[in-house]
Amino acid sequence: MATIQKQTLGLDDIEPDNEYIDCTFSVSHQSIQISDVVFDHCNFEQSNFDQSDWNDVVFKGCNFLNASFHQSYLSNSQFIGGQLMGADFSLGTRLINSRFTDSNLRYANFSETKMENVQFNSSNLVETSFQAVTFKKKMIFDQSDIDQIDFLDTKLKGVDLSQAKFETLVVNPELIKGMIINPWQASLLIGLLGVVIKD
Repeated sequence: MATIQKQTLGLDDIEPDNEYIDCTFSVSHQSIQISDVVFDHCNFEQSNFDQSDWNDVVFKGCNFLNASFHQSYLSNSQFIGGQLMGADFSLGTRLINSRFTDSNLRYANFSETKMENVQFNSSNLVETSFQAVTFKKKMIFDQSDIDQIDFLDTKLKGVDLSQAKFETLVVNPELIKGMIINPWQASLLIGLLGVVIKD
């Protein structure tokens, strides 16, 4: 893999099997299709990545505050140490075999996405929206803060929250069957469902 450092380039100029470090990318005027690339602390001048396609891409320390990824496709990709507060992946985006690690996803929106084998590790997902999401295979929130996350209209069967931190979740009680939690979380969830525990 070749390394390219501290250059200003167009997104259209990105080539596979390159690692871009401290680079700045100008706005793309074509459909974005990027594969087999590492972005290390790069700056993106655009915030609209709708209908983009990312395969085997690693983002390290990149800023996507309030960026839009509507109807995009991300597979075998990772966000590490990313600033993704308010990022919008909603409305038909697909995430497959992808990970978010040490990332700030507060207020992000994943509503109406399809996720297959996705992990959120040590990330901030406070008040993130996962409304009407379709989960397939493994779905893990490991050591992540998911307080006040919104799972309305989302079936949570097989979703593993046992290693996550939360005080409150927004869920449909009839859709939590099969969700994986730990004993401490069970007592919190009983309260959310309106059950009163009497000593």
